[in-house]
Amino acid sequence: MEGLLQSSHWPFIIDVYFFLGGLAGGAFVIATAALLVNAVRFRDVARIGYYLAFVALLPCPLILIVDLGVPARFLNMMMRFNVLSPMSMGAWALAGFGACAFLAALFTLLEDMRRSGDLTGAKRIVGVVGGFFGFFLAAYPGVLLGATAQPLWSNAHALGALFLAVGASTGAAAMALLLSFGGRRSADGVAALRLITALALVVQLLSVVVFVVSVQASGSMQASAALALLMSGPLSLLFWSAIVVGAVVPLVMGFMSMKRESFGLTAVASVLVLAGGFVVKYVIMAAGQI
Repeated sequence: MEGLLQSSHWPFIIDVYFFLGGLAGGAFVIATAALLVNAVRFRDVARIGYYLAFVALLPCPLILIVDLGVPARFLNMMMRFNVLSPMSMGAWALAGFGACAFLAALFTLLEDMRRSGDLTGAKRIVGVVGGFFGFFLAAYPGVLLGATAQPLWSNAHALGALFLAVGASTGAAAMALLLSFGGRRSADGVAALRLITALALVVQLLSVVVFVVSVQASGSMQASAALALLMSGPLSLLFWSAIVVGAVVPLVMGFMSMKRESFGLTAVASVLVLAGGFVVKYVIMAAGQI
């Protein structure tokens, strides 16, 4: 990297951008995996995933342009490709993923409207390419935070893994929520998404543990003071709610749903995961900027 980024005071809309980008990336990768594993059995999973990824991604370029203030600054980042710059790589990943998300959604729409034949092969190609960008888009905000001069973020480990896990859990949860209204024909898809959500939540919780332990072990008084805001300070209620209500409780509910199939239970758990995923990103962003 070119050194630590000095500007790290982002408005609330950047929290929204990080959340939507991660969710879109997670949904897209899961949809592609469904196509590769069994395009017929998990057709509904792929459909809803590609539609969701495209819709969730739509506001992201606008949010970046609004945050930068001048549209030309966003175009300037696109014209200056620099693998050592997290901002440049993020802008290019957003553009590449956007193109793939649009094509995947378009191919899906053409199939649904019966305006073309089977486009599974084309969707798989776009999905594999877009999956790389989606994976990067979901994880890179954590890497970007670690590249700043803020003590909490620069002394923390596993931020990239945490943001990636939140993207996967929220993407799967949003897909499960939408498919829960699809009836019995979506039962296999919902069951698979429940499992993916549970696995992502486990990684998410482990990443939070690594995040906390690494900051405590860093020896940085500033980082420890910022962490205290999360653990026992003004942000602690939101932080622990995101962990317990937004991750642990849905994880337990997910295991309950596996034993006794319940679309209602799945829907409630999905809403909790979505809320928890947003809040955990928000509080980490907030604590790092105080």
